[in-house]
Amino acid sequence: MRFPGWVVVATVAGAVFAARDAGAVGTRTFELDSLDKLSGGDLKGATVGSDGIVRAGWTLGDIPLPEGSGTTATCSVALADGSVLVGTGPSAGGKVVRFANDRAQVFADTHENAVTALAVDKAGTVYAATTSNKIYKVSQGKADVFATLTDVDSVLALVVDRTGALLAGTGGDGKVFRIDAAGSASVYFKTDDAFVASLAAAPDGALYAGTSGKGLLYRITAAGRATVLYDFPGEDVHAIAVGPDRSVWAIANEISPSGSTESESSSARRGAGAGGRQAPGPAQTRSTKPGKGSLWRFDPAGRPERLMHHDDFHYVSLALDETGVPYVGTGAEGRVYSVDDAHQVSLVADLDARQVGAIGVTGKTRYVVGSDPGAFHRVLSVGGPDATWTSKALDAGLRARFGHLSWSGTGAVEVSTRSGDTQTPDTTWTAWSTPVANGGTSTSPAGRYLQVRARLRDANASLSDVTVAFLTENLRAVVTDVSARQKGARDPHETPKEGLPPSGGEPPKHESVLHVTWKIENPDGDELRYRVQFHREGETRWFDATRPDEVLSKTELDWETSALPEGRYRLRVDASDELVNPPGDTSRFSHESPLDLVDNTPPVIKTLTMNGHRLRLEVTDGLGPIARIEAAADGRVDWRPLRPEDGILDEADEAVDLDVTPLLPAGAGPHLLAIRAYDAAGNYTVRDISTP
Repeated sequence: MRFPGWVVVATVAGAVFAARDAGAVGTRTFELDSLDKLSGGDLKGATVGSDGIVRAGWTLGDIPLPEGSGTTATCSVALADGSVLVGTGPSAGGKVVRFANDRAQVFADTHENAVTALAVDKAGTVYAATTSNKIYKVSQGKADVFATLTDVDSVLALVVDRTGALLAGTGGDGKVFRIDAAGSASVYFKTDDAFVASLAAAPDGALYAGTSGKGLLYRITAAGRATVLYDFPGEDVHAIAVGPDRSVWAIANEISPSGSTESESSSARRGAGAGGRQAPGPAQTRSTKPGKGSLWRFDPAGRPERLMHHDDFHYVSLALDETGVPYVGTGAEGRVYSVDDAHQVSLVADLDARQVGAIGVTGKTRYVVGSDPGAFHRVLSVGGPDATWTSKALDAGLRARFGHLSWSGTGAVEVSTRSGDTQTPDTTWTAWSTPVANGGTSTSPAGRYLQVRARLRDANASLSDVTVAFLTENLRAVVTDVSARQKGARDPHETPKEGLPPSGGEPPKHESVLHVTWKIENPDGDELRYRVQFHREGETRWFDATRPDEVLSKTELDWETSALPEGRYRLRVDASDELVNPPGDTSRFSHESPLDLVDNTPPVIKTLTMNGHRLRLEVTDGLGPIARIEAAADGRVDWRPLRPEDGILDEADEAVDLDVTPLLPAGAGPHLLAIRAYDAAGNYTVRDISTP
């Protein structure tokens, strides 16, 4: 697909921007090598292709809407003398503004809520559709009612067909009206949807109508006769255009489930009904989340093909140039995209406005109309000595030093940087640096954010694969918690489902391995090395739980305690970022655990006597507490807990004095009674005694 000489547009294939770990002392890299990552900043006389190349593009002028003429621009039409008329929307809208000789003035005022569509016939007569049921004929300083449509809430689209007749798409009942030269209107076609949002007339006499609600595209060949050319997956066929090769183009939007995708221009279209009151239909509120936009082409045989799609925003405006190249304006981010036959997308313009209300790329004046704020941007030239691409603010995450800057390119390219500590550049940011040589070092001071700017000094200049190395300030990692439990035991930090720990059940199982875990706050994401030490309560010397040459990077350790004397131990975890920082910049932090029990020695049953069926025993443990005392009779494994004398097992020394008759099998004795005692670490001992 060839682009006309007045604009050079890049072709594209997307890639991914990354702040990539370069592996050396924490150095990372911004990589700007795709349409997405080269977008989001500012374009002046430049365009970005999805091949990740910045080339010469549109240089735009900037003329705001006159004060008091409205806050949004909803539609436009170019006149034979090169001037452009723009319809405005709420608030204080409903006006037609004329742009000529880089000046703007109110051309006519309909006194309606908004002008929703404009059309001009072969005689130069201009018609304006509004958010009421009226169509106006407008001239310098005047807006006279030309036609009033019955059973209509609003007029959403206008087009003049090859016979010179005016056709109008309406809201409320989804009709297309045909209006003759005297202003007499008749229903030309009734759709199966509530809103006819877009119209386009083909040279062969066919009329194309797009609906909002069901998202249908109709081909109307005569009054009352039509076929559905396509049923879109989206709900809104927002604009239609017919190409010089008789292909039909349409933009369709899928409404976000989290809210309406209505743009302000489209909400103005579906705004107040007759008398200025709000009409039923799609919501007039601004979208809380943009929808998804798609550009479709139908060849002369009617075969559909989707050429472009964005999941992050919907589309608002569509125009074709003399050769059939499409240009699409977005309903968020204020961007203009183009696409070629190979589905290669280019970002042609990136406005300060929220959306692009209209585009004109044929005739004497080529332009883009921004909306919110409303402004008219004439295409002044392609490229030029001041053609500039500026990146979005690149976020290092933390305050950083910026280093090596490189790019690929052709022609005369001048690259500079600036830095700051706010997400949106403001007066606290540094000035732009002097030009940096390719492969040189950025001279911008340290900051959290960086912008890169490239001036394309000749029409053949290009820029791609921009990389900037950066090193964030080293922030210490902090160990906030250290805990240990026997391997396989419940995590002490885990909250029981019922709010209380379980009672009774299986006795504790001893395990000489303690599973040590810790929590870490690591603000700069450095790779960390951990060292774990321990010491016994009452002693001061620390011993290594990890080997001196061990590089532990996980926040856990299995600690074997079988060779340690029983006692209470404290663990210490040291976190160091030495793996990614040189010695002078390394930070360390240590945190100690509460006392943890190391007990590999079972308790001792000191005394065990039986007087009749009266059992008396004493159990002691070096550390305690005693966790469970239980008995089983005659070799059965039906262990039953025994109650201590004081009613609670909570000390290292416990005694039992009770009648065990309920535990003995029925029938005459003697019986063999096994006694088993556990400490809190799961160590246990077993003794037995005979009963009469």
